[in-house]
Amino acid sequence: MCFTHFTVIQNGWTIGGFTAKEMAVSTAKQHAVDTGKPVTVVAHVAGGGSREAIFNSDGTNDKIWNIDKGRPLVPSFGQVYVNRGGGEYRCIDRRPMTGTTYYNQAGGSSDTIARFRNVRSDWIFTAKGIIQYIDGTIEWDHSSDGHFANKDEDE
Repeated sequence: MCFTHFTVIQNGWTIGGFTAKEMAVSTAKQHAVDTGKPVTVVAHVAGGGSREAIFNSDGTNDKIWNIDKGRPLVPSFGQVYVNRGGGEYRCIDRRPMTGTTYYNQAGGSSDTIARFRNVRSDWIFTAKGIIQYIDGTIEWDHSSDGHFANKDEDE
């Protein structure tokens, strides 16, 4: 999908117009944090129409796949990533790509598999089909092997 430009809006007021998606997303995220209120990025589609994504003050977003299909992510061991819902997850083991490709709603794809530990709850799981969006948040197609960490379990 080809976008011609992006408009950043909050409470019906236009904050700015941009030709670069990265600049529109960065502006929306920062403005949401600064004001404590959600900000919408409207992506204008070549040939007519538009798509929207909402960025919240807590760092979460809604429907980012409307404007960005994401890119496959091979996580770095020890790095903490934030998912679209705001949860923080530390990569505790990276596995090689499996050959099975998973797709998100926007058509983005990934065959990456990695183990993560939820920073708050110590829930450990294997994430499959990991995607990273333009705002830095991640998501995965599905997870398996979930369990709470044992006291003596290594990261």
